[in-house]
This record gives sequence, C-alpha cells and structure tokens, in this order.
Amino acid sequence: MSPEFYKILHLIGLICLFTGIGGFLTYGSQQAPRVKMVAILHGVGLILLLVSGFGMQAKYGYGFPFWIILKVLLWVGLGALLALAKRGTLAPRNAVIIGLALGFIAAYAGLFGKFGWNIPAAG
Repeated sequence: MSPEFYKILHLIGLICLFTGIGGFLTYGSQQAPRVKMVAILHGVGLILLLVSGFGMQAKYGYGFPFWIILKVLLWVGLGALLALAKRGTLAPRNAVIIGLALGFIAAYAGLFGKFGWNIPAAG
C-alpha cells in the first residue's frame, strides 16, 4: 500500500480517537449503550493509528528514532486517557486538556521529529 493510504488511515484513526474521547466525556456513565459505542470508537481509532503509523514507518524506512518512540508512548497515554476518565481518576476538564496536550506533542513530533527537531522560524 502507498504511504498516502497510510496517511489517510492515520487521520481517520485520529478522528476516531478524539471523537471517542469527546463522546465519552459528553455521555459519561449516564447512557451505557452510548458509552460502549464511544469506547469502541476510541479503541478502533487506537488500532488504526498503530497500524497506519507502523505502516508509514516501514514504507519510509525510518527505523526507531526518538520521535517514533515518543509517539508510541503518547499513543499509550492517549489510550489510557479514557480509562482514567472512566474510573474518575481524571476530571473531564483535565482529561480534555491532557488529551489536547498529548495530541499536540504527537503532531509536533510527527511533523518536525523526522527533520531533526528543527523549529521553523517565526515570520
């Protein structure tokens, strides 16, 4: 499969993941069938992200540099986010903030990590 296919699959996984997190925080434990649906959506998003991420890694021949290891750790953190919110360990507001922060770091690592962490000049 082409790298573009993996990129599209990665974006679909990202949409599923954050829709699942947002849906869980919206419904909470109030409506059990909807909570189950958003939990499944969250899990499907995680699987799509993992498969497409490693597919792109294989297609581009990156190996295992620091930024890929960081993205795998962030993937684990985003996966645990729903469980922590469900158990009440994290308040919904904090889960949203942490999820956005982890997503931002993952996006930054994916965009700039492969170029040696060069920060683009402002202006």
